[in-house]
Amino acid sequence: MIIAFAGISGVNDGGNLIGTYLSSNSLKPLLAVVLLSASVLVGPLLFGTQVSHTIAVEIVNFQTVGSRILAAALAGTVITLAITWYWSVPTTATLALAGSMAGAAIAGGHFSAIEWSGVAKVGIGVVGSVLVGFLVGYFVYRLLRVIMARWPKVGFAGGVMQWAMVVLQGLAYGANDQEKAIGLMALLLMALNHHSRYYVGWPAIIVPWAAWIGGLLVGGLRIAKTVSGHIVRLNDIASVSSQFSAALTVGAAALSGLPVSSTQTTDGSLFGTGTAVNPYKVQWSTLRKFLRIWALTLPLGAALGGLTMVLVRLAGAV
Repeated sequence: MIIAFAGISGVNDGGNLIGTYLSSNSLKPLLAVVLLSASVLVGPLLFGTQVSHTIAVEIVNFQTVGSRILAAALAGTVITLAITWYWSVPTTATLALAGSMAGAAIAGGHFSAIEWSGVAKVGIGVVGSVLVGFLVGYFVYRLLRVIMARWPKVGFAGGVMQWAMVVLQGLAYGANDQEKAIGLMALLLMALNHHSRYYVGWPAIIVPWAAWIGGLLVGGLRIAKTVSGHIVRLNDIASVSSQFSAALTVGAAALSGLPVSSTQTTDGSLFGTGTAVNPYKVQWSTLRKFLRIWALTLPLGAALGGLTMVLVRLAGAV
């Protein structure tokens, strides 16, 4: 289930990130995939694994509730993400996972094991990332326009700048969103090795990363086309603005151990940048569609996590 979760995250989140580069012609998709994938692997090594600790320890105490609750939570998360993928809308694995964890714990009779402060931390981070991403995207674009007006020879198109942006986004994603799967894998390895202290080893980083790449290659481009074609068509400066804004927001949150959604943050920065470019060309109908899906993700995850746990208990009673 952890492999499936990481793979679907590659489809959803990886496609969303690649979509920002399909919005401009400055970077070839194949090169973007290679740079992004390598950077996602390096992210946890550079910025640490604080976010994985938040996911693995600060939402539900799985060492108390047991592995069945974790398995049910993962199943509920995977089903939630699969449903939103079928709708071709990028959603947030963070909300799906937190909701499924809480739902599975409640259905399993472990209400007291839920750390509601951790759930609130996830909710605040996800909502805040969208707002901050929008504002940073808007103002960064305005700043870049001022720089270009004063120093017109400064180039933002293609080359090193675009390479730097995709690497920066990959590092930020690896240090935040990818650490959800890392934390889950670390929990599994702890249980298998009978360890009581939370620890992230190499297998906990490499295995989810490989599954994430597989998901990106298999289904990520479908999501990428939705993001690139149905929000706003970006010029080179706007593309750099949205990419830098999303990476800055996600990376800053990772340093404090605050789980956010790279998907939602990227979408927020795209809308913010698009508003700064020309609000009349932004596909606001897509934003309304995104908001409906995001609002349903947490309760849907909770319901599916709870339902999966009920089925697990019934199967165990037979």
